[in-house]
Amino acid sequence: MKILILMSGGFDTYGPSRHLYHALIEDLLSDGNEILLIESHSTGNDPDVPDSFLAFHSFSYITIKRKVVKKRAFVRRYLNELLYVKKCKRFLKKLKTKYDAVLIQSLVCAPFLIPAVKRITKTKVLWNIQDMFPGASIANGVLKNKFLQKFFYNLHLKAYSSADYITVISEDMFDKVVEQGFDKERIEVIYDWFDDTSVRLIPWDENIFVKKYNLNPDLFYVQFAGTMGFNFDYRMVLKIATELKNEKNIVFQMIGFGSQMDIFMSKAKTLGLDNVVFLPLQKQEMVSHVYSAASIGLIPLPFGVIGNSVPSKIGLLMACKKAVVTTADGKSKYIKMINDNKIGFGFSTDSAKDVARAIIQLRDDANLLKELGQNGYDYGKTIYSRSYNTQKYIKLFKKIFKEE
Repeated sequence: MKILILMSGGFDTYGPSRHLYHALIEDLLSDGNEILLIESHSTGNDPDVPDSFLAFHSFSYITIKRKVVKKRAFVRRYLNELLYVKKCKRFLKKLKTKYDAVLIQSLVCAPFLIPAVKRITKTKVLWNIQDMFPGASIANGVLKNKFLQKFFYNLHLKAYSSADYITVISEDMFDKVVEQGFDKERIEVIYDWFDDTSVRLIPWDENIFVKKYNLNPDLFYVQFAGTMGFNFDYRMVLKIATELKNEKNIVFQMIGFGSQMDIFMSKAKTLGLDNVVFLPLQKQEMVSHVYSAASIGLIPLPFGVIGNSVPSKIGLLMACKKAVVTTADGKSKYIKMINDNKIGFGFSTDSAKDVARAIIQLRDDANLLKELGQNGYDYGKTIYSRSYNTQKYIKLFKKIFKEE
């Protein structure tokens, strides 16, 4: 098959979905497919494409220059993406090759891109939704204007009606897409996976991250590693850390960057929370080392986010046999999954004291800590693994090809 992939970002810039598309494109190429990738070039922090792609003669790519805009600047970000979409359409009009399917990565300007792609390529479109828009922006407080909320909801109905198939990353998100009026028979739940060919538990004495920051094996590290943006509830971390500030061997290890990090750091300092430590984002090849250094993984989500977005790091924690402590909407399927499968503790967003008690319980009960970590590994290696989920994409593309 000849597959056209349109990314909302680019491999030159860190993003929470970058490792997913790295694995997906590799596996599609290994399956014998021909890929044209259209992506942005903004920061230039990393190469535009991984070397592994270039080993395939069936791979080609186009980069489109794009400015970097801060996430807090909602209007500028939207206009920046509209310009990117316009440039994408310009390149699409020049293409002479007929493609069998098009994959479009989650982006807020989907209502302008999906219909244009279908019109230009005359090909079926698979839309991968990582974050629901405007739902996620409303839930995390970025989009507060009621008129704009209604406007964007109505606008995005155009994207739903235009797409041929949609992939979502959780059952909660599946329900949201069905609520938008999309045919549930054309929605596939494909979890954000971990790479089971490389992500694994690294022993403490072999861990590069441990050695780099001289971590103490006698401390209990409550770790968050990733983007501290609007889908990250830093207020919950502050509440939990305050509850546990007298527990001298418990350290909240916050690793990464994001739009909320500065205010998070400032609030922690004001509150005198010496038990909260901030470290910079680590390179992709350090993933196993970073997550293996955690005693537990903490995933704090604001209320309303879980149906519109899902943390991709949960699979990574499972791969490294780490128990998960998370907060989200108490009645969500996400929280039910955590608790029913005994891979950690899931609480509602108003349960800081309960979270603090769970952390102490896990610190004091080594057998329970190990049991939950193993449960997560056993559960995650099936439905959260790369080998399982990229095959679901390959099967879906073959289904689309047969329908053409």
